[in-house]
Amino acid sequence: MDTANFLFVSADAALITDLAWQVRREGHAVKYYVEAESDREIGDGFVPKTDDWRAEVDWADVIIFDDVWVGSDVGTGKLAQELREEGHAVVGGTPNTDRLEEDRGYAMEVLEDHGVDTVEHHVFHAFDAGIQHVRENPASYVIKPLGEVQNVKRLLYVGNEDDGSDVADVLKAYEKAWGHRMKGFQLQRKVEGVEVAVCGFFDGNEFVDRVNFNFEHYFRDLLYNSPQCTERQTAVTAA
Repeated sequence: MDTANFLFVSADAALITDLAWQVRREGHAVKYYVEAESDREIGDGFVPKTDDWRAEVDWADVIIFDDVWVGSDVGTGKLAQELREEGHAVVGGTPNTDRLEEDRGYAMEVLEDHGVDTVEHHVFHAFDAGIQHVRENPASYVIKPLGEVQNVKRLLYVGNEDDGSDVADVLKAYEKAWGHRMKGFQLQRKVEGVEVAVCGFFDGNEFVDRVNFNFEHYFRDLLYNSPQCTERQTAVTAA
């Protein structure tokens, strides 16, 4: 088997340690960079680390970014695109995938442009405007923050009241506690059902044969009235 040099880059939290370890087990040379200080020890003893991923670019045959975030901002897609233009082989996103992650309204527009039905949704950059919308259009809503604060998963709020009164109250609380970081949010009409994600792998020309169907569960336990956390369980099937 031909071996190669792989550079793994976590420009924020460490999310790709296991893949780096598996690639090393296959006999390839691996170096791993983790930006988040709180995650720096993750992977120690399993994969070699580097303190400066940019210094390893010429060493690497393949560079892999594990997410869109560069600290508190999106941007790995832009980095990946710049490296590709320099002639490097890069697994990662593009400036467009950065925008898809950061701007929920734009992501919905892309789905709609491709014929995908979407739930009713509205983007707001002022809390008062969102609260007024709920009061003028009473219904159950879901609050989805925009930008880097969406990584604070507990801020995604699923309304319970049919008139949206709880959503209005939560928006007031968010303005007081999170207004300095939450620069915008999307209100979606609440839809009862099961969230399903379909994930495929693209090789630059086409999608590979198999896709994953993910059923995500964000509640602390199996009771839907328990607190929402980061993703707790995901059932995955391949087809």
